[in-house]
Amino acid sequence: MYLYHMVINNNNGENISPQRVLKEGLNHNTATKWYSNSGNFFAELTERFRPANVPKWVDLKVAFRADLEAYEKPYYRFPIFSDKILVFNLDISSDLFAYVEDRYDGGKGRFVEGLPTKEDLMKHYWGSMVTLDEFLKSKPFNNPELYIFEQVPAKLIDYIE
Repeated sequence: MYLYHMVINNNNGENISPQRVLKEGLNHNTATKWYSNSGNFFAELTERFRPANVPKWVDLKVAFRADLEAYEKPYYRFPIFSDKILVFNLDISSDLFAYVEDRYDGGKGRFVEGLPTKEDLMKHYWGSMVTLDEFLKSKPFNNPELYIFEQVPAKLIDYIE
């Protein structure tokens, strides 16, 4: 089974070349920044509600995203190579992002009406965390958000145009 990471220009116009990724590997410095990092939407809440039993290597500041299916070409493809890949519920992330949108909307509440509080969402976000293996076995939610917490070695990466 493979995981996928899209290749796209980053928001700031920076383009990390496939040659660099194929030489250095894929990590939070070489990953496409198009993917959001839900754990960083409200970093103070992420840390406050982080369960005590979560291993130290689970650092959402250096994690980067991957997908279970290819999005569109070009993309990177690599096998599941580590147990340091976790899955969170993307629906909860979307609700958290609504609070980001609300802030940009002047805090009018249109985006967050009817949603749980940010604090409750963050508790649910951490509560949704499962290993990739657990997710694949039971699929506890429909919209997975995969995070990789270590570098994908260059030798494992295929660039698909």
